[in-house]
Amino acid sequence: MTYDQIDERKAYVERARASFHDNEADWTHPAPAHEEPALGKTFTLRLVLGLLLFLLFVLADVTDHRIIGFSTADVAEEITAKEDYTNLEKYVMMLLADN
Repeated sequence: MTYDQIDERKAYVERARASFHDNEADWTHPAPAHEEPALGKTFTLRLVLGLLLFLLFVLADVTDHRIIGFSTADVAEEITAKEDYTNLEKYVMMLLADN
């Protein structure tokens, strides 16, 4: 290859690279009117509220306090009760059996 061919090849490569660097705005997707976090503000509020409730539960468990007349053992028992889950499981199995 001669130096002229090398220079022509470099210019070609630069033009090809420049074609990928299109700085024009994408007209197919309009820009958002305002910036907002991907998860939103409500997610942060739910996370903080859940964390506070969990800490309240742990504090009540450690100090053996009752919250609105319920002990932490009562709350744990209600959470582990499978009544609703078994009904849902039966319904899903019934639907799957039809297919």
